[in-house]
Amino acid sequence: MARQLICYPDPVLRAPTKKARSVTPDVKALIEEMIELMRAGNGLGLAAPQVGVPLQVFVADVGEGPFAVVNPKVVRVRGEQIGLEGCLSFPRLYGDVARAKAVTVRGLDSQGKKTSIEAEDLLARVLQHEIDHLKGTLFIDKVDPATVHWLLGYDAETGEPIKQPTTLEDALSALAGGPSRQDARLTTGGRVSPA
Repeated sequence: MARQLICYPDPVLRAPTKKARSVTPDVKALIEEMIELMRAGNGLGLAAPQVGVPLQVFVADVGEGPFAVVNPKVVRVRGEQIGLEGCLSFPRLYGDVARAKAVTVRGLDSQGKKTSIEAEDLLARVLQHEIDHLKGTLFIDKVDPATVHWLLGYDAETGEPIKQPTTLEDALSALAGGPSRQDARLTTGGRVSPA
């Protein structure tokens, strides 16, 4: 069964998740599918609710190879970092989010064995973002509204990102209106003709 990425405003993104009783063949298959979807979307992480499955499972890859955590729990946090985040369920929308600088996460790996991950900086950010998904918390709930912007692409000469500032309210409205409305907003400098 080919799963698809769920995007805002689908209510499944806010739905409660359940602990997996064990890492069954079905959970392993879900993990593999999620890794494929994460890679296809150039993401750093993906949580099961983002593919319509209300289980406490996420996958991540910050450049050291993909891994999964089942029934994750943050057991330690320290420090603070503020950095740019986006989300595959909010295409092209980004903003700054405050997170713990370092975390310790425990759970089960993709083989059902206990695992403990000590993470800092980017990996810590990704782990917290994905665990938030499992609680129905989205990055839009934590983003600094003054930093919200669309990523339109990259400058061909400099490689610098081309950003279009927006309000969180306008961004969520555009996303809720579907791809054609979102694309119209992005290509018309944020203005959309009334339908």
